[in-house]
Amino acid sequence: MIQTALETHVMDPKNPYKCFELAKEYDQLEQGAMAVSLYLKAADLSDNKDLQYDCMIGVALCYDRQRDRGYTVEGALFDAIALDPTRTTAHYYLCKFYEGGAQWKKVLMHANTALQFEQSDKEYQDLLYYQALATWYICGQQNGKHLFFDLVHRHNLYPELKQKCIEKLDQIFYPDTIQYKHEDYERFKYTFQHLETIEKNYSKHFQDMFVLSAYNGKTSGSWLEIGSGDPFIHNNTALLEQFGWNGISIDNSEALCYNFKENRNSTVICADATEIGYADLFEKHLIGPVVDYLQIDCDEASIDILKRLPFDSVKFGVITFEHDSYRLGGERRDEARQILFKLGYELVVPNVGFTNIHPYEDWFIHPDVIDKDTIRKFQAPPVECNFVWDYFIEAAE
Repeated sequence: MIQTALETHVMDPKNPYKCFELAKEYDQLEQGAMAVSLYLKAADLSDNKDLQYDCMIGVALCYDRQRDRGYTVEGALFDAIALDPTRTTAHYYLCKFYEGGAQWKKVLMHANTALQFEQSDKEYQDLLYYQALATWYICGQQNGKHLFFDLVHRHNLYPELKQKCIEKLDQIFYPDTIQYKHEDYERFKYTFQHLETIEKNYSKHFQDMFVLSAYNGKTSGSWLEIGSGDPFIHNNTALLEQFGWNGISIDNSEALCYNFKENRNSTVICADATEIGYADLFEKHLIGPVVDYLQIDCDEASIDILKRLPFDSVKFGVITFEHDSYRLGGERRDEARQILFKLGYELVVPNVGFTNIHPYEDWFIHPDVIDKDTIRKFQAPPVECNFVWDYFIEAAE
């Protein structure tokens, strides 16, 4: 091939395209000096910016292979960017170059710059990886975890990159929250009325989406939220309130309850949930025989709270019960299940997990409140852990 390229170049030495083709031949033979000389000559002969851009990329890669001309590599790539700032190739190679020196701020800057230009090719996917990696190092671990999670679960990556991202996510661990985004709409398994209006949810792991799915997007409803926490961050009832629901939320933090009162429209009670007389509470607030949703999220105290509730006078349509069996063992989980089974509740999603190995919650439905057909629709397998993302979202094609 190089002989042919040489002959055509000799016949027309001022043709930049033939010069460029010869440069590529020398490049493949790793004759860097000749390749660089011809790339620069082709760029000088041409007035086509695309060709000049490709020549600067060629120069940069030749010098990069020599491992001792970093400033020249950087300079050639910046020359390419000056020729066409909207092409991503130079930014991509700068990310690779800066990664070698752990210059993460520069990696992030060039990844973010390149990602402004809509593309879907392999190079663009690699830039998403560099964005996630640099974010992990300089912008907070949770931010980086979320980007790697999105790469694995929300992007259709080429196989080698997907495996690389899976390995990185396993190394750095999953983010604290796995939440719904509007872009998940087409892949959401349990659609309900008004789903299309939801841009994002608030629960840590789709609890609010499960409740709305079970009630087909019901626009009025009731809850008892024990262990409410922040009024929005990781909260299971904020989205329900936006759907017209109302209820009682309980937490023992005065600061969180104050914030709740200031920012939410529903009732909040600041108290130790293990000491509340729930029968009196229900009577005082005129809570009827059916409450649509019960949340119990109080760590080790969850089982004690469950035992205090007046199930003889109130049925709950949906219950999400935190047992944290991944760290506390299965004793509390098994005891809670036996209590609820005797009361007629059906375990619909056992061992909900925020990864595929960390079960921490059970989700129940009462067949007197929600019909059997709906329960069967939501029934998950009795496995050691039902990873919440896989439960709700279809795999990307």
